[in-house]
Amino acid sequence: AAPEDRAEVGGWDCSFPRDPSVLEPSGNTQSTGSLLAEFFSFFGGLELSQLLLSPREGRALPRPPPGALGGLRPGPLTLQDPFELSHNVAANVPPRAVSRFSRCCRDAAKFCRGPEFRHRSRRGRPWGLLGLLRPREGPPEKGGGGFTIPLPLRSGPGGFREVCGAVGFVLGRVLGCGCNP
Repeated sequence: AAPEDRAEVGGWDCSFPRDPSVLEPSGNTQSTGSLLAEFFSFFGGLELSQLLLSPREGRALPRPPPGALGGLRPGPLTLQDPFELSHNVAANVPPRAVSRFSRCCRDAAKFCRGPEFRHRSRRGRPWGLLGLLRPREGPPEKGGGGFTIPLPLRSGPGGFREVCGAVGFVLGRVLGCGCNP
């Protein structure tokens, strides 16, 4: 960061360049599928309970002993806030969710390396990035096969029906979600 971009908040260096052109461009020439596969393989292969994920450092670090980072509270997933280094932004994530995240990353890596990612389906099935977003096939997991996202829309002026119609279109037609009014 340039001198004018220097910032300190609560004793932490939070400097970041405002001009993105000063950041070094990536020289990576890998395909999207390969990059995604590597991303998912990396996170699917980590022993998250033993690590501190540090976006500020740009890497996974060995988890320090409790109290070593100003009261950072470790959990099944320890993700350090890049600005307030003593804050674990994932402190409330339960072990089961961390396990599922790792499994989903491994499944996604396998999918990104397969033909379903690289080649458009002749049968109209989702492929590429849309294939990653489709519901998992097979029996639903224990506790139900889906989830509900309540939308706190209130009727009133300002095109309420149009907003509901647009949200329904995106969820139903674009993302393929089941929608109940």
